[in-house]
Amino acid sequence: MSTARAAARGIVRKAVFQGDRELRSSCTRFANDFRALRIRAGLSQAATGRAVGVDRSVICRLEAGDESVSPAIRARAAALLGAEFRMALYPLGAPMILDAAQARAIETILQLRDPRWKAIVEAPVPGPGRRSSDLRLDHGPDVVLIEFESRVTRWEEILRKCHEKREAVVASLDPDRQVHVVLAMSPSRRHRALVREHPGMIRAAFPVPAADIDRALRNADRPFPGDGLLWVAGGT
Repeated sequence: MSTARAAARGIVRKAVFQGDRELRSSCTRFANDFRALRIRAGLSQAATGRAVGVDRSVICRLEAGDESVSPAIRARAAALLGAEFRMALYPLGAPMILDAAQARAIETILQLRDPRWKAIVEAPVPGPGRRSSDLRLDHGPDVVLIEFESRVTRWEEILRKCHEKREAVVASLDPDRQVHVVLAMSPSRRHRALVREHPGMIRAAFPVPAADIDRALRNADRPFPGDGLLWVAGGT
């Protein structure tokens, strides 16, 4: 099995574990809050169940933190007690899952790299939230964070994201380690046109040419040249 496919399966397991854990935690908080409101209102579990059209046992399960109690019943029960039930998402980081283009691009990089580069796909980034780098390579004093963009829309957002990830990784390492950022993109006409349209911004943020990045990844004996762009045909 390829490294990228193995990583994708690991991401699925991580998503299931983390999602189920957060659901249990949310249902436990809901159960505690709901029970406190019900008791404050002077209602029994049986009376609450009758008012929302379910058996007392459903209210018992709800107050026990049972995740299988439906959102509809939770919403009705909350309304009965003068509360509001909400389902919301709070973005905390980048998506875990690799899309097809990203998976192909990462597989291409993994195949071309010198095997002395230790690779971590979806490498966690220290700090708040659940940020990760698409691919992290380690060899000697060098750490290379590779971010793949299948469709660039806002350069400013990409630069900010890369800078924040680098700073977080630098803060977690010994001072003698060097952290480099590589922006990998598919060599589409649109992407090449964007690079031509913003030469100053690109040179300032990613000064090393793609050919030099490619050579350094293929031969770990070369000193890594710094931040740069990498065209990855596998991502198209």
